[in-house]
Amino acid sequence: MWVKYFTKKGFSPKIDVNPSVNLGICVVIPCYNEPSLIESLGSIAGCNLPACDVEVIVVVNHPEGVHYDVLENSNKAVKDIDEANRLWGCERLRFHAVKAFNLPRKQAGVGYARQIGMDEAAFRLLTVGTKQGIIACFDADSQCMPNYLAELYELWMQYPKTHACSVRFEHPLSGDEFPAEIYKGITAYELHLRYYNQASRFIGFPFAYHTVGSSMACSAEAYVKFGGMNRHQAGEDFYFLQKIIPHGHFRELNTTCVYPSPRPSNRVPFGTGRAMSKLVYSREPISTYHLESFLNLEPLFQNVTTLYNYSGNQIERFIELLAYPLSDFLFQVDAARAIENVKSNASSAKTFKKRFFLWFDAFMLLKYMNFAAERYYGRQPVEEQSKSLLACMGYKPLQTLRTRDLLLFYREMESVEWSAKL
Repeated sequence: MWVKYFTKKGFSPKIDVNPSVNLGICVVIPCYNEPSLIESLGSIAGCNLPACDVEVIVVVNHPEGVHYDVLENSNKAVKDIDEANRLWGCERLRFHAVKAFNLPRKQAGVGYARQIGMDEAAFRLLTVGTKQGIIACFDADSQCMPNYLAELYELWMQYPKTHACSVRFEHPLSGDEFPAEIYKGITAYELHLRYYNQASRFIGFPFAYHTVGSSMACSAEAYVKFGGMNRHQAGEDFYFLQKIIPHGHFRELNTTCVYPSPRPSNRVPFGTGRAMSKLVYSREPISTYHLESFLNLEPLFQNVTTLYNYSGNQIERFIELLAYPLSDFLFQVDAARAIENVKSNASSAKTFKKRFFLWFDAFMLLKYMNFAAERYYGRQPVEEQSKSLLACMGYKPLQTLRTRDLLLFYREMESVEWSAKL
C-alpha cells in the first residue's frame, strides 16, 4: 500500500542520509520566517529519549518572491538546525533540514509544508519496516514537556492499532514575552476551543476531539492509508484528522503536553495566530457560538437510530419539528434526501448510525454552527457561554469565575481521556 502511495505522488526523498533501522518517531516541523527555531528544537532535544531512535524533520519553507528578511530567516533556520545537531545530535537523535524554498504562491503554506515533511517521515519509517512508527506534528514556535517523546512511544506500544492521536496542549497564560492583552486573548481563545469541544461531546457528537496542528500524531501506516496531509493554507490539521477520526482507533494523549505560542500572525486566514492578530490590530474580542445552537442538535443526535425506521415523509416531518435554526439548515442542505441515501446503504440501525455521522461529520457540524451564528444567534462572549454549558452539565455555582479560572476548569475536565461512542 505504501509503495503505491509514494509512486502515485511521484515522491522522491529529500534527505540523503539513510534512516536508522531503529527509527520509531519522526517529529515534523514546518518553519516559515521563524527567527527563534532553535528554542523549539532545544525543547525537543531536552526530552527523555524513548526506546526507539528519533528524527526531527524541519521543513524550512517560503513562497516565491518573498522579501529579503524572509530569505535571511530561512537561511538562519537551516543554520539553527545544524547548530541543533552540533549541540544535541547523537546516534539516537538527529535533526534534518528539508529546504522548500520558492514554493508556488498558490500552494505555499503550512499544509504544503507539513505534507512535505510528513511524506518524508512516512517514507523513512516505512522504508525501515516501522509501520507503527510515529509521525508527530509540532510547530516552530512551540515547546513541550520533557516526557513528550517517551509518552508518544508508550501510547503506541500500549495501543499498537492506534491510527492517530491528539496531544494535550496548553497555551501560556502569562509571561514577559508578549503584552498582557495577548495572554488575556489567548486565554479566551483556548477557552473557546475547549468550550466548543465540550459542548460537542455534551450533545452526543461522537467525533469531538481537538485538532491542533502542533499537538497531533499518527502512525506512518495510517498516514498513507488515509491519503496523507493536504495542502490547505489553514485548517490543514482539522481536515487531516477528520479523515481519520470517524474510522476509529483515535486516542487522546493527556500524559504529556505541548505549549503552542500565542503570538499574533497573519500567515493564515483563520486559527490561533489570526484570532490573536484580530484582537491586537482590530480590537475584535474573542467570541464563540451560542450554546443554544449546540443544544438544538441534541434531539437529532439522540434519535438518529429512530430515523432508520422512518419513511421519507416521516423524516421530513421529524426535521420540521426540530428547533428552527437547525430545521432551516437541514432543509437547506437537503438532509432528508441525504438521510434516505444513508438508509439505503445500511443493513441495520447500528450501521445506519455510523453512516449518519459520516454524513453529519465535523465539517457539517461546523457549517451548521456558522449558519446558526450568521442567521440567528450571532457570535457570543465566550465567558458567558462557557458558564452556561457548565450549568447545563450540572456544575454549580460557577458564575463568579473569570475567564482564566474557567479555562483552568475546562482543562481539568479534559485531563481524562475521552473516547467516541457510536
